[in-house]
Amino acid sequence: MKHLRRAAATLALTAAALPLAVGNASSAQAEDVVFTNTQASVAEMRASVAAQMQGKAFGWQLAISQNGTLKVADEGGFAVSAADNKGVAVKMDASMQMELASVTKNVTAVTTMKLLRRNGLTPETLVWPYLPKTWDVSKFKQVKFRHLLTHTSGLNQAITAMANPPSNNGWNAMQTVVANGTTVDSQRSYKNANFALLRIIDAELWNRSGGKKYTNAAEEITITAANHTSYVLEYMREFVFKPAKIGGIGCIDPATATSGVRSYAINSTQASKGRILGTGAEECAGARGLAMSSTQLVQYLSKLRAGAIISQADLDWMDEQRAGWNEDSNGGDGGQYGGPADGEADNWRSPGAYWHGGDLIGDNKPQLHTCAMTFDDGTQATLLVNSELTSGTQCGVLLKAWYEAKP
Repeated sequence: MKHLRRAAATLALTAAALPLAVGNASSAQAEDVVFTNTQASVAEMRASVAAQMQGKAFGWQLAISQNGTLKVADEGGFAVSAADNKGVAVKMDASMQMELASVTKNVTAVTTMKLLRRNGLTPETLVWPYLPKTWDVSKFKQVKFRHLLTHTSGLNQAITAMANPPSNNGWNAMQTVVANGTTVDSQRSYKNANFALLRIIDAELWNRSGGKKYTNAAEEITITAANHTSYVLEYMREFVFKPAKIGGIGCIDPATATSGVRSYAINSTQASKGRILGTGAEECAGARGLAMSSTQLVQYLSKLRAGAIISQADLDWMDEQRAGWNEDSNGGDGGQYGGPADGEADNWRSPGAYWHGGDLIGDNKPQLHTCAMTFDDGTQATLLVNSELTSGTQCGVLLKAWYEAKP
């Protein structure tokens, strides 16, 4: 690994610098890793990823950008096996969309930050007034947006303790979770329900601030189980992806999808059958569900860092509070390159990098794995894989490649 120079830095997140209230973040301190001015070599990163992925997955796609410019779009293996396409295999391409799984949470966090600003609210605002009016919120009145964004709501602990916990993260399941209640400011514990609730709340936040009028121009629409996910997706398209100059973003419903990248079990061959993995419409655009290609995803990361989507102050708050970043220990690197070993505490800022990984595992073991990473030297990288990896993790691959490519 190339030489790294460490330095401690104080994060001066004062009220003037950060209009959104952030609790005690004004006195926060963080230890960063400071590198020399030269950036990682994208050619070396590309070569490292290709070497690491050789024989490790059925198909993969990679994109790398620096300073807002796409530098690498690469791929290997296959998107569809011969057995799934009348005897003709389809090679993987970095422009092919795949379900992002939990990487969706980063987009949901950005969406929430934008909607808070739009409504004159902050992460310290209580969420219960923005939940559906028919829900029982009596045991949920202490939960703030910050708790959901940072997985400190206690929902993982509360749901684990339920005798009959919900089996999904749809509207009715979230109604049950809210009625069950929680204890906030618990130990940070990753749970999809946090961002599934933000999906529902974000629909109402847009509604309260104007939104789109569907039936009566003088009235807001009623947010329901049937319309809220499409409503949130429309907001994302207009206010998150359009500023990033990205179009065609939606969700993949495996019940209706007939074409696209398929996912495969470990050590699959051209004789293997795969499946299209995705998220049904009821749960899309919250904890999971968005579909993008690696090139679209790296474009999003680049524009996010460039300030084209949210303000620098809000992005700083997300970074410091790990809102939309640093989740899912199974996306780590086994402890080898600055992250935790699998099974260790699941929220970390790797030296020089913010990241989020995503994983979907279907029946009979077809899998997909995704990673979005942004580095301190102005480099962003994304890796999408359409099978189980024979070893290691998708985020570990990117992190290793970046470290090795640093001067």
